[in-house]
Amino acid sequence: MQGGWGAPQAPEQQHQQHMPGDHSFPPPPQQQPMPPPPGREQTLLPPEQLGQPPRPGADNTAFMCPYCEAVLSNPGASQCDSCLRPLPAKGTPVLRVHFPTGELKVSVGQHLVLGRDAGQSPVAATFTQYDNVSRRHSTVWLDPSGTAWVRDEGSTNGTFVNGERLPRGVEAPLRDGDQLRLAADVTGTVQLN
Repeated sequence: MQGGWGAPQAPEQQHQQHMPGDHSFPPPPQQQPMPPPPGREQTLLPPEQLGQPPRPGADNTAFMCPYCEAVLSNPGASQCDSCLRPLPAKGTPVLRVHFPTGELKVSVGQHLVLGRDAGQSPVAATFTQYDNVSRRHSTVWLDPSGTAWVRDEGSTNGTFVNGERLPRGVEAPLRDGDQLRLAADVTGTVQLN
């Protein structure tokens, strides 16, 4: 019986066959989750968490490019340094949602996924402490006319506007002063300016 399990093998064959239980080959490298691009989480962190003292009356969020979501070093710039697209002019509407754990800022054309999974939501740090918020919970955006919108992305515990639960996939407008709630615990106040 040539080549069977019990038969001796020629030295050149010993390296070609991998026997069960033989761990001479290193295991394949593990895929590491992709970290969010640097700087995106800064849109939510208060200055004291960044090692800076809070400034009275200062805006504690960075301004992001509405296209590539890069944090802008100069919010007054006319184009993004990363994607080189023209930026909306001053005076264009901005959607802000004030949550107890941070403020979200969304500019015209930007879609922002809200949820606990950093791979799907650039603002996941705002929601990680809430187990009842889905990994991909809902999306908020500001359209070119300046209307703010929210859509539930099939969350387990629901997305609510002023206490009314949104059906999955339905887009609902947001108005200044609305209460946006994710699940039972996380309520934010909508501000349009």
